[in-house]
Amino acid sequence: MKEKIYVIFTMDCERIKKFSPPGGPETWRVSERAIEGFSEILLDKNLLATFFIVPQTAHQHRGLFLDLEKKGFELGMHLHPQSFDGLRYKDYLGGYSLEKQIEILREAANVWREALGKTPKSFRPGNFSANDSTFRALYAVGFRQGSVSAPEREIPEYKAVWRGLYPYAHHVHPNFRLIPGNLDFYEVPVTEDWDKRTWQGKSAMELRIEMGNIEDHFSTINKRILDMREKKIPVKTLVAVTHNFFDYKQRREPRRKVLEKVTDYLWESAEKLNFQLCPITLSNLHKIVDEENI
Repeated sequence: MKEKIYVIFTMDCERIKKFSPPGGPETWRVSERAIEGFSEILLDKNLLATFFIVPQTAHQHRGLFLDLEKKGFELGMHLHPQSFDGLRYKDYLGGYSLEKQIEILREAANVWREALGKTPKSFRPGNFSANDSTFRALYAVGFRQGSVSAPEREIPEYKAVWRGLYPYAHHVHPNFRLIPGNLDFYEVPVTEDWDKRTWQGKSAMELRIEMGNIEDHFSTINKRILDMREKKIPVKTLVAVTHNFFDYKQRREPRRKVLEKVTDYLWESAEKLNFQLCPITLSNLHKIVDEENI
């Protein structure tokens, strides 16, 4: 029987740039076309995604997101405190105490719930910003899985210092450090190539569609698949990321071409390396892991 490798595409869906100091799409129309085009490509390639959506974008594209959920996509929450509500928060999520993170997350989750009619259970922070209290705060608010970490990112100005911590899918440890444990919060880090550095050496090369070139992505995919096999990682995952900044419906859009090549290469690489490629969402992966006691 072939070993399984679970593939999760993700898109961080930001508020438009005018209301998002950390960055965002130029217009709501660009955002809409990014989400539509991204999902169309994945469906055409028999793949799925988890959308991480900031609360105001959940309101703006409510109908679109609910339609995509019916097609098998997952709706999770994304948050930059600086772009939330009236822009009164000035720091990244990892810059706040446990109590303040719980307050901010609850407030944001309530706005997200008003938009989409359900409670968010999956989460990614803006810029992968977190501190030692973040998993505790997420669990307290009701989140049960996330792609919170970028294992080799070390950017103190974003309050995102992950370098050297556990890089594979796992249940979070009760002390909320990023090591395997038995808390019912399942963390699936973004996939990286640890041999290549970006952002002036502050981060590893991520499987980010708009980062690097197509050969970088092919190399990252192969390295991580072989690394997980060699280390006998029990739940093998590849997590790709992009943003709603790019018009993925436009066939001449360079990032669209990269996305199409990456999706094709995933199927080809899995076949070549004798793996069973399993497209999945974050919450469904957590469900399988718990049911099969992996």
